[in-house]
Amino acid sequence: MLPARLIPAERALRLSPALRLSPAQWRMLFVVWVTYGAFYLCRVNIGPARTEIEATFALDPLEMGFVLGALKVGYALGQLVNGQLAERFGPKRILLTGMLGSVVACLLVAGAGPLAASLGPALPVLARGVSALVHLVSPATTLSPIAALLLVLWFLNGCFQAGGWPPTVKIMASWFTPAQRGRMMGIVGTSYQLGSALTIVASGALVTAFGRDFRAAFVIPALLLTFAAIHAAVRLREAPTAADLHADLPADAHAPTRTDARASLSDEGSSAPPPAAAPSPSPSRPPLGETLWITFTNGRIWILALALFGLDIVRYGFLDWAPGHLKTLHGSGVFLAALKVAVFPLAGAAGALASGWITDRYFQARRAPAIAFALLMVGLLTLAYDRIAPLGAAPTMACLGAIGFFLYAAQILLVGTAAQDFAKKRATAAAAGFVDFMGYMGAFGGDVVTGWLLKHHDFHAAIHFWAAAAIAAGLLAATLWKATPRAADEG
Repeated sequence: MLPARLIPAERALRLSPALRLSPAQWRMLFVVWVTYGAFYLCRVNIGPARTEIEATFALDPLEMGFVLGALKVGYALGQLVNGQLAERFGPKRILLTGMLGSVVACLLVAGAGPLAASLGPALPVLARGVSALVHLVSPATTLSPIAALLLVLWFLNGCFQAGGWPPTVKIMASWFTPAQRGRMMGIVGTSYQLGSALTIVASGALVTAFGRDFRAAFVIPALLLTFAAIHAAVRLREAPTAADLHADLPADAHAPTRTDARASLSDEGSSAPPPAAAPSPSPSRPPLGETLWITFTNGRIWILALALFGLDIVRYGFLDWAPGHLKTLHGSGVFLAALKVAVFPLAGAAGALASGWITDRYFQARRAPAIAFALLMVGLLTLAYDRIAPLGAAPTMACLGAIGFFLYAAQILLVGTAAQDFAKKRATAAAAGFVDFMGYMGAFGGDVVTGWLLKHHDFHAAIHFWAAAAIAAGLLAATLWKATPRAADEG
């Protein structure tokens, strides 16, 4: 007979065998966690350096808004392309290309001054071409030559950064069952929340340590991302073998079959979601046209995408603009302002873990109720931030932490878990890429509108704009309130 202290653990094992992971799954979860979190070293590093870039190159807020937004456009377009390429050529190849390309782009931004001088007469030509595109969005705005160059470089960085998420989702879908998905994607979600927090603090510290030189916030993160790419090249595997999925697990912990799942549906009074089939160890790679068609004709994916459009307006509002806002409002240096904003993604790590667990445990894998509630809370708390921020550091950090908790709780469900749940057969990376595409188009629009509001009004108007976007996204997500994941074989 088992000792009394072991009975609860043994009982939990019997109740949820499908949630147990093999050692190979744990190892791959760690590799994916490190790899995707490292992408943020070269994505959010610009936020703490923003005011120094503006001062160095004499940019106004609207010009800086277009520079910041350029990454989002590049990322959004890259999501459409890389989601399809990951399906066609394999996720690892696309992921490594994205990491190394982002390294090069960040180093070029650090050398933007000398690069501009070396371009000579070509720089004004580039500026005229970029300004012509900007006129499509803001006819009265003409960028300076250096602003145009920064916009192009940061756009290219966005294109390469887009090589991260669709391959990550594809690899996770190959390694983990739908029954494990909420918790596992929640864990992966903490990688970029912690990565964002550490990068924001480190970038602020680097700018301060190097005498307010913005270049430090680009060179050192680029070197660290290079090491992460080497680690991924050595250890990342696209899909498991059958032995990887079942190694060292007892027989009753093996992933259940579809017959088991059907039987569980007939059990009256059962509130737990049915177990799902094991992930395929050898995923097929469909033609590009097929993945495009089955993604763009999926109504639920469109709703997720539009909800993320609104969420990313708020998310990058805080990541890109709040460090400078708090630096000015509180009269603090770059490092202290960055330290305050780091609470935002740091608390988001807890939100990502909580949302996956709650939807798996209490909502039978229904994600929409948690998404809608979290986004409505983000909207209300963002309105509160407008009044709380002038009161000082402690209340500001508490409010930012609460916003981050709810925002990232919704974000990981929208772009990761729910995108996998509602994606049709053989299109998980394509669906995740499209949802993230729409999110980053929202982030681009948010950066441009925020820059315009700061140039012509003030931060109060920008914060109210962010809050309205969150509330609208929450109401949209609520239309999927009763939706449940697709069957594994649904086409």
